[in-house]
Amino acid sequence: MVKGIQITQSANPNLLNSIWLIDDASQQARCLAAASHYEADQVVALAELGEFESRELNVQAPPAREGGQHLNVNVLKRETLEKVMQARERIEAGEASNDDYNVLSDNAQLTIRVSGYAVRFNSLTLEQQKDVITRTFTQSL
Repeated sequence: MVKGIQITQSANPNLLNSIWLIDDASQQARCLAAASHYEADQVVALAELGEFESRELNVQAPPAREGGQHLNVNVLKRETLEKVMQARERIEAGEASNDDYNVLSDNAQLTIRVSGYAVRFNSLTLEQQKDVITRTFTQSL
């Protein structure tokens, strides 16, 4: 097991207040920080440190991965959303063709993310649809 220490007393002045990782199993010490004589990441035999007093330091283990990660990406074209919105406008105005009904039918399951929620694009009001298009698609960053 590896433990972290800070040397508080030693006959060797180069070791005072230095910080080490001690591996008792391999009898090695890795320097993390020292004022002089030792380099960071230098590994020495534990016996080379001689007699010393120390205080133990918390050594953090690498973070454990808890659960999976989630990413929801909308991959669609501006033209698709505009086409759906225009077809809906024509339907609501009573000027629809069969193509307009087909566009809405073909895109009935079109789902987007709005403020962290998944919502079907067709269920939004026309104003909300325009807002989604404006916020989602920009000319440049």
